[in-house]
Amino acid sequence: MRYLFILLALCLATSCALKQKQYPNPAPSSDALPQLREQQMRAEHDTLVSYIKQVSPVICLNKEVRGIDFSRHAARLRKQIGPKTTMEAYLHIIKKTLNAAQDGHTSQLNTVLLDIAKKYWIPGGLVSFDSASTQNMYKYVKYLKESFYSKADLNLIYTSGSYYNLMPFSYKGKAYPAGMKLIRCNGKNIHKFVANLTQLYAPLRWDRLNNQVYDENFYWPAEIYKQDTLRMTFVDQQYRKHQLNINKNDSVTYLAKKLNLYGYFSQTDTVVTHYFEQEGIFYAKLPAMRTELGDTIKRHMEAIFARHPVNSVVIDIRGNGGGSDQTYNIFLKKLLSDTLKKDVVVGRNFSPETRKKYHLNRDSVINSNNKTFNPGVPQFKSQEMYFIKQSFNFVTPDRARFPFNGKIYILQDKFIYSSASNLSSLAQNTKQLISIGETPDLLGGLQADVLIKMLPYSKFIFRVEPQVDFTGIKKLEDVFQNHVEYPVSYPIENLYLRTISKDIFGKNFLLKNDPMFRKVLELEQIALAN
Repeated sequence: MRYLFILLALCLATSCALKQKQYPNPAPSSDALPQLREQQMRAEHDTLVSYIKQVSPVICLNKEVRGIDFSRHAARLRKQIGPKTTMEAYLHIIKKTLNAAQDGHTSQLNTVLLDIAKKYWIPGGLVSFDSASTQNMYKYVKYLKESFYSKADLNLIYTSGSYYNLMPFSYKGKAYPAGMKLIRCNGKNIHKFVANLTQLYAPLRWDRLNNQVYDENFYWPAEIYKQDTLRMTFVDQQYRKHQLNINKNDSVTYLAKKLNLYGYFSQTDTVVTHYFEQEGIFYAKLPAMRTELGDTIKRHMEAIFARHPVNSVVIDIRGNGGGSDQTYNIFLKKLLSDTLKKDVVVGRNFSPETRKKYHLNRDSVINSNNKTFNPGVPQFKSQEMYFIKQSFNFVTPDRARFPFNGKIYILQDKFIYSSASNLSSLAQNTKQLISIGETPDLLGGLQADVLIKMLPYSKFIFRVEPQVDFTGIKKLEDVFQNHVEYPVSYPIENLYLRTISKDIFGKNFLLKNDPMFRKVLELEQIALAN
């Protein structure tokens, strides 16, 4: 049953690259694209929409909780297909349709995933197409990379319900200070503007506190640049307005040196560990859920535990875009005093596609020991689903544990995803794990292997997430499974400092300038006082 809950490691290892920007060339070339007739385009689009509607429970969540109606968006996009629709325009329609699903695991395959498919999935019989048939998709990825996105890079950040520019910059001879608040875009209130980008940007994050969608990179889609220009109105900290009218192929000049990115961590092969002697804290920065990195942390722990007393452990997963759940199992089993288990309830659509994929029918669900149509939790009204209920042991303590009974602090920001988000959610199930930081504002919880499909005429390849996590929910919005025990946000001044500082995961910066690590110190002091 393990495959129900843990994504393929190689597939998830690319999750951290999901949001990396693809910079276009000014003049994309599409000469090599295959051509389709109108009838073929319509048939393919119908296939795409039907498959997403049958497989994806996320679109039900989006409709019933967030008011995002995938079917309505898909119908509008289908109307754009006509006798004069070019292949270039059709690819944009396909891209927008996938975006309308508003799910990070429902998307086109990029070149990284295509390479993985050819190396692992096709030889392993995990997909229904062969290597030769992937060639068109490489062309589509290149074309969409060049045509769908702008070149602009403004390094915006979203915090406390508002957008700010993180770095000072100049554009066309005018200087703009750091920390300006963005209030309007193309003449519209910024939040209303971003709310209309469902087809152009995915996944948009959901700020539940302010009940609005957002993303710092909302300005990437080229289509929002009217006459190739995006008009943005800022207000600085002295309440003075600044107007920026930027061309989609232009870039700004930063007036301070940017040493770090606030986002998904780019150096996914670098583990950082420290031992803080005075506090007795072992710290490990885990940039990605890769099993070899879990092994590295375990080895570093072994060396420290052999020589020093350890009162508490800090696992820093900020910027961790996911990978294999086995990664954190490797070292947590050496630390935990009790089995980390969870009574899991996950849901999947009960549709012809899912019944065929998972070899089940109504009787097999009714007669199953772990499947049911009545899970005892709130359900979507717009889709019949079946549910899988199982008590699952995520981490079982090793017989040869470290001599440790202290707290394990999980530091997280909003740039965690997939298995990194899973680790965050597990902190709810044991008093020994404590989460500190920000919620990712993206769908979390336990998901399954994505289902991959190729469209018949164009050979366009996409993936769809078939599962959402209903564990412990009291209302439907809880399906987002975003949790943090001690919320800590970065003040904009601190984000700026993190961006221009050299060693933000070094001991000195953690102790003096990191609000999340300082929260650990505060909690440890409280524990000592009690």
